[in-house]
Amino acid sequence: MSARPSPWSAHRGTRFVLVLSVLLMASCGSSKGLRPVHGKVLYRGSPIQGALVVFHPKGNDDMTAQRPSGLTASDGSFSLSTGREEGAAEGEYVVTVVWLKEPEPPAGKKVISTEPGGPDPVDQLQGRYADRTRSKLTARVDKKESNNLEPFRLE
Repeated sequence: MSARPSPWSAHRGTRFVLVLSVLLMASCGSSKGLRPVHGKVLYRGSPIQGALVVFHPKGNDDMTAQRPSGLTASDGSFSLSTGREEGAAEGEYVVTVVWLKEPEPPAGKKVISTEPGGPDPVDQLQGRYADRTRSKLTARVDKKESNNLEPFRLE
C-alpha cells in the first residue's frame, strides 16, 4: 500500500512563497519604524529653494544618532530621509535649517576652478537656525501613516 500524499505537500512550494512574501512585506518600510514626513520652509512668507533641513532627536546628543534630513524644492517643500530610507522615526526633534548661497564672482570675471581656496558659501539665514542648541524650531513625528507638518516660518 502506498501512502496517500497530504494535500499540503503538493503545495509546499506555494506555502513557502506565501510565508516568505508575508515576512518580507512585514519587514519592508516599517521595520525601522520610519514614517513619511513632509513639510515646507518659508522665509518672510516666501518659499525657499535649496535649504537643508535637519531633524535632531531631542535629548540625544550621541554622535551616532540618526538625523533625518531633506532639501527644499522650489516651492519650499521637503521630504525627510534617514540614511537611504524615506522617512523619520517617531519622536520629538529640534530642527535646523541652513540655506547656502554661492558667493558671486567679482564683477566681469568668470570663476571656473577645481582648486580649493575660493570664498565659502554664505548662509542666507545668517546662522539663526543652523545650531541645534539655539534653534527654536521643533517638530514631532507621530506614529501615523504620514506626517504633514505645518510650515516652518522663518524671519
